[in-house]
Amino acid sequence: MDIIRLKGTYTQIGHTWGKAIKNDLRSSIDNELNGIAKYISKEKRDLIVMSNKLIPMARAYDPQFMEVLEGMAEGSGISFEEIFALRSLLELMFYCHKLPNMCTAFAAAGDATKDGTTIIGQNIDWHPGTNMSLLRISWPGGAEQLSLCLGGIWEYPLTRHPDEVPFGLTSTLTVSLTPGQDLKKVPLSIVMNRAARQKRLERALSVFVNGEQNMGGFVLASAEDEIIGIELANNNYEVLFPERGMMMRANHYLTDRFKPLDSFAKYWPDSYLRYNRLKVLMQKDWGRITPELMMKKLTDHNNSPKSLCTHVDPEAVFSPSQTLASVIMVPEEGLVYIANGNPCTTPFLAYRLE
Repeated sequence: MDIIRLKGTYTQIGHTWGKAIKNDLRSSIDNELNGIAKYISKEKRDLIVMSNKLIPMARAYDPQFMEVLEGMAEGSGISFEEIFALRSLLELMFYCHKLPNMCTAFAAAGDATKDGTTIIGQNIDWHPGTNMSLLRISWPGGAEQLSLCLGGIWEYPLTRHPDEVPFGLTSTLTVSLTPGQDLKKVPLSIVMNRAARQKRLERALSVFVNGEQNMGGFVLASAEDEIIGIELANNNYEVLFPERGMMMRANHYLTDRFKPLDSFAKYWPDSYLRYNRLKVLMQKDWGRITPELMMKKLTDHNNSPKSLCTHVDPEAVFSPSQTLASVIMVPEEGLVYIANGNPCTTPFLAYRLE
C-alpha cells in the first residue's frame, strides 16, 4: 500500500495527491463510470455531464476541497470534470440503480473495552481490484490526518487538531434515494471530507446534521470515550447513541421512521446478518474488547461469502464486492491498524499520526 505525504495549500495537497495516485484515479474513473454507463445503456460522458451539474453547489458548499480537486486534476493530468464525476460516484450509482455490497463498522469505548480505550473501525467492501492508499495529510486549517483512501473515491480518516481531542470517522452506506429521483445534492464524498477536517467530533457531527442528504450512515468516536452515529435519509437525519458503550452499523437503517424508505437492504439482506453477527461477537466480549480482538472478529466468515469478512460471491447479480481493507483506529494513541486486503489472509500493520 502506498503511503502518500500531503501538505501545503489545498491546491498543493491536491496536486501531490493527484500525481501520486493518477493510475488509481484513471482506473477508478474508467471502471466505475463505464460500468454504470453500460448498466443503463449510456456513455461515460453522459454520466460526467450528469454529475457536473452538481459543481456549482459543491463550490458553494466547500470551496477549499474543490481547490483540492482542481489541484488533483493538474497533478494527475486527468480532467477536473472526470475527477468530480468520480467524487460523485455514490450519487450516480444510486441514481442509476446500480448497487454494490458495502461495509460493516463498529465503535467501542469506556466499560466495553479492556482498558477504557476508544476503538473505532470497519471492513471496507468494494469492487475487487480497487487500490487503497494511506494519506498523511497536514491540512491548512491545522488538522493532521491518517486517511485510508479508496481509489480516489473517498476516505476513512483519523483526525487530530492541535490542542483538540482526536476523533475517527467511519461510513457505511444506507440509502433512501428512489431511482430516477432528482440528483441535486452535494456529493457525499465531499460532505464526508469536510466533516473529517473539523476540529472536534461535535463539529464533524454538525456537518452531517446540517447537510441535506438521502444516503449515508456514519460512526464517529473520539479520544474522550464519545461515540455517536448518524443516519441520513429523505433530506433528514437521526442521531444514534451507543448501547453499553458499543455501536455497530451495516447497510440498513436502524431508525424506525427511515426503515420504510430503505432502498438498499432489500437488495442486500445480508446487511442484517452482518450487523447482528458483529453485535453478538462484540457483546460476547463486552468489557474485554481490544484492537487485537477486533482484528479477529473482523475476519468472521459466518454466512460466507457475504460475511463480515466479505469475499466475491460467484452468484452475485450486481457488481462483485469483497473486503478490500480492514481499518481499526485508536484515537487516544493516534494509532491506525490497517489490513490491506481481506483481514482473514492479510496482517494488520500499525501506523501513527505524526
